Amino acid sequence: MGSAGLEFDANDSPEKARLNQKTTFVGTGAQISGLSTTYPGQFAFCTSTGSGYTADVLYVRNAANSAWVSQVLTDTISETTETTTTPITDDTNHDAVAGTRYYQFITLPTTDPLYIITNISWKNGTNQAGTIISGVDLIDADPPTVASTPLLALGLEVTQSGADQNQSCGYVSSNMIRGGSVIGVWVACSSASADLRKVTGTSQNQRKAVAAYTSSPSASDSTAWTATTDKYNITCTYRSYY
Repeated sequence: MGSAGLEFDANDSPEKARLNQKTTFVGTGAQISGLSTTYPGQFAFCTSTGSGYTADVLYVRNAANSAWVSQVLTDTISETTETTTTPITDDTNHDAVAGTRYYQFITLPTTDPLYIITNISWKNGTNQAGTIISGVDLIDADPPTVASTPLLALGLEVTQSGADQNQSCGYVSSNMIRGGSVIGVWVACSSASADLRKVTGTSQNQRKAVAAYTSSPSASDSTAWTATTDKYNITCTYRSYY
């Protein structure tokens, strides 16, 4: 086999491994999932949705030969269904400090190239007071070490309501966020009489004592992180595009 298998030579004869590596596999999602031998750079076109693959999407095998990555075939954008992050199991109230941002960190998947935030949720404690603003920041790592956090999404200000109940904001303005980004989903309360639900965990950077509560935060915040053992019951819902 000439050229170390990287390309066809004039003296080459058809051979199944080489053909599989250099041609596009066409089949259902289940068939793509069941391929026993794959190669970096291999293509697969999905004809029927299933096993995590979507019809009419072209997939290419990544350089590590460890995953299929979806490719855009046209100038149109396809939208996926929504996914909600998993909430923590809370066990006690947290007395909010007005203006402080309370965070929960997640890493977006890399299944698709772009994501938007469509909903931000939190669990109230026993006491409700004032209003709550919610948002999503880009952070450097989980837990974060860099104070600067650009604002990626912002929710509509809502009145806190519902003792020991989940409350959410479905009116969220979101930038497109690159798949694999580490983000911090946060809420801030206008009143020190408000309670949020939490659980105690390992001490790490988990909140920011922003100077004052506002319903129109700046595009980026550089307030220093505060380490705490508190983990807050905050989730977000996202949708991806490819």
